[in-house]
Amino acid sequence: MFNKHERHQAIIKALASKRKGLTRAELIEQTSLTNGGGLSRILKELEESSFIRRYRNYGNKKRDSLYQLVDLYSLFYLNFIKDSSPDDDNFWINAIDSPVYRSWSGYSFEMLCLHHVQQMKAALGITGIQSSVYAWHSPEAQIDLLIDRKDQVINLCEMKFSIHPFVINKKIAENLANKIDAFRKDSKTKKAIFLTLITTYSISSNKYSYLPQNQITLDELFS
Repeated sequence: MFNKHERHQAIIKALASKRKGLTRAELIEQTSLTNGGGLSRILKELEESSFIRRYRNYGNKKRDSLYQLVDLYSLFYLNFIKDSSPDDDNFWINAIDSPVYRSWSGYSFEMLCLHHVQQMKAALGITGIQSSVYAWHSPEAQIDLLIDRKDQVINLCEMKFSIHPFVINKKIAENLANKIDAFRKDSKTKKAIFLTLITTYSISSNKYSYLPQNQITLDELFS
């Protein structure tokens, strides 16, 4: 698809090694590519062809933008096909209940959600409200999806895969509270922050299930 595709492949492989994404400076460090217009062109080509996605960091700090590999086949190929043995006919069956597979399931669900942001907005009933999509990261925490709305609300989205209704336990509740607190302090936003939980099969009722202001399920991403 690209002239001198080795540089494009180097970026894809670097991004595949860091699922949460890399900044431009981190990409340069990992790939040894030189900074400049050539790198900008390669990143633009990969973004326009939907191999990668550039997430603006909340606050619109361009230098802190994260580049993330979002092409689903490339992700699957680099994680499961590239280094697998062609003689192992049962590789995928044997991997189904492994830690690698469980980790992949969670990450795949996150990618699925990020490919259905418009459906998420529809499920929240905010299609008619002007909004912008961001990511946010700091040394303390990272948030993969923020929906910043003109009605003075920010949906802080957390995507959680589970084969059963998702259970918010004490540890998860503390982690979510810490993320919200870290984001509020770093961004200095005065807007209301609505914790929005996207799950496969809704949330199991317990003493922590009140935490999300909004819930979205897998079915709503395809409605």
